[in-house]
Amino acid sequence: MSQTPEEMNSFEAVTRAGALPKPYRWDRPLPEVGAQVIVERPGGGEEVAVVTGHQPRQATDAPQALALATPDRLELLERRQQFEAKAFGFARQRARARRLKLKFVRCTISNDRKIRLYYASDNTEDVRDLMRDFAVEFGVEVELVQLAPREAAGQLGGLGPCGRPTCCSTFLKVFPNPTTKMAKDQGISLTPQKLSGRCGKLKCCLAYEADTYREYLEEVALRVGHTVRSPKGYAKVIDLNVLQRRVRVSTLANRELASFQADEVERVKGGVPQGDERGGFYHGPDGPPPRQRSGQREERSAARPTRPRRERSAQGSGRSKDTAARQSKEPQESGSEGKRPRRRRRRRRKPKSGGQDG
Repeated sequence: MSQTPEEMNSFEAVTRAGALPKPYRWDRPLPEVGAQVIVERPGGGEEVAVVTGHQPRQATDAPQALALATPDRLELLERRQQFEAKAFGFARQRARARRLKLKFVRCTISNDRKIRLYYASDNTEDVRDLMRDFAVEFGVEVELVQLAPREAAGQLGGLGPCGRPTCCSTFLKVFPNPTTKMAKDQGISLTPQKLSGRCGKLKCCLAYEADTYREYLEEVALRVGHTVRSPKGYAKVIDLNVLQRRVRVSTLANRELASFQADEVERVKGGVPQGDERGGFYHGPDGPPPRQRSGQREERSAARPTRPRRERSAQGSGRSKDTAARQSKEPQESGSEGKRPRRRRRRRRKPKSGGQDG
């Protein structure tokens, strides 16, 4: 038996242009899919949303859907948004005139006709004069709310480097505390352009997989810069792929690059013995490969084509005779006088400069 929308829980999923569907609380008969409703905006204010479907599961922390979008309610919402835009522009103008380093994020007007201005600032600014300007201009009470950089970025929204809407503006309610050590464990370049988000702080997504990388690093027990014994002798770790458990090393003897599995190398503690950079070969927990037997060596040597010793000696003696004859002919061709004496080149004298003609 199918369940009608009226029998479902008092929740529905609505969305606005460019955003993901979200659940909203609703204490009336559920509207049809595609209907417009007035809902609470995160952080204060109202906005229009479109119903995309019904959700039977409860979400107690979801915002409230206020009313259906009638023409009168839409007109009231439009006039309220125009007033918020005017107040927002006035706030930016007065802050610039008073040389206040404030970054305004949003302006809302509540049902009790109170203006709330959300801003972000690195320093503690005195905003009492700004509040006084608002009281003179609009004749209403104004409240300035300072936001942290991550909260301000969540209020503004936007797209992240991954191409999706930022986490702080979609689902994050408690912001993590990422560190540069998390980025180093994950092998990410420690450059501010790659680590910083829209808020200017470290990206929140660095903390999502930090625990997994930390567990893998404990299993591998290797880091970049460690000295290890490898199948090619003592080497130094220059790169580490934690997920694939592979290490890239540079040998200490001839600086040769090689890549091995993590279990094929062994960390050396205490330093390399002096003068033993070429030694220290390690073949993993299974030990070195089996050596060739003497019978296999004899079979390989027998399979190679060899020339008889007499032919080799004859060819060698022939070559020696030819070279001896060639060497004996050379002085005869040059003549009995032997080598000609080497001429000594005369150096030209430079003419004296500065002399006067007689």
